[in-house]
Amino acid sequence: LDLGLEMALLKNRVHVGFNFFKSHAYDLLLNSNISSVYGSYDYYENNGEIDTYGEEAFIRVNPIHTKNWDIVLGANIAVANSEVKSLGDARSMTIDYTGYNNDDAQMIMSVGGAPYEFYGYKTKGVFRSSVEAQAAGLVNSSGDAYRAGDIHFVDTNEDGIINEQDKVRLGSSMPDFYGGFNLSARYKKFALDANFAYSVGAKVYNATRRQMESMDNFYNQSTAALNRWQVEGQQTSMPRANYGDPLGNNLFSDRWIESGDYLKLRSVKLTYSFDKL
Repeated sequence: LDLGLEMALLKNRVHVGFNFFKSHAYDLLLNSNISSVYGSYDYYENNGEIDTYGEEAFIRVNPIHTKNWDIVLGANIAVANSEVKSLGDARSMTIDYTGYNNDDAQMIMSVGGAPYEFYGYKTKGVFRSSVEAQAAGLVNSSGDAYRAGDIHFVDTNEDGIINEQDKVRLGSSMPDFYGGFNLSARYKKFALDANFAYSVGAKVYNATRRQMESMDNFYNQSTAALNRWQVEGQQTSMPRANYGDPLGNNLFSDRWIESGDYLKLRSVKLTYSFDKL
């Protein structure tokens, strides 16, 4: 479904428009689990369904239109929301990230939710002191207690153990809204055209920064590691260096999720029109 309304006003000096759209995607290819007696643990089948709906509005203004000058300004904004309607027999499923080796990053899809949301742990900074760490009373899945300088993970189910049951949705790569704006200006035979694009609200996973700030091996690290926790009472967002990461400070969490907002100059063009020869 795609419905639109466009209007030209003030002798075509102003154009405005609005669109509403909705789409239904079905037969999406998903990974399903089966018994190993069939020779494999999983297989692919076309059983996914996703609905997407949204709105878009635009405006184009031509405030100056003379023999020597012509200026046109335009902008648009769009919002698109997707909802998972079916995952076959499953209500939810996790998808492993396929980036760096041994990367535990995951995405999750659930019926009624948005597709491809990041799925991991939430954090509350770094334990500044031993007293603060002991007061939290948290242990990892192996029973090791978190100490000063370790990441303070959020114990979402409040059982005192940081494990798989504490994972939550960390945001989606889909923006809240996006669009662009453009400028077209002419003076006699010179013309300038510029086109911009923007996006707001999307989340991205910075796997490169995760490698460069892990401090759990002998690989080269970024200068951000200079701000790591080193002494009691130190306030920092960078945990202590710990070879092998036995406490799991580098687990996939919102520590590695960043804002995907951007404003981008997509193209710019300056032209001159010569007289015909």
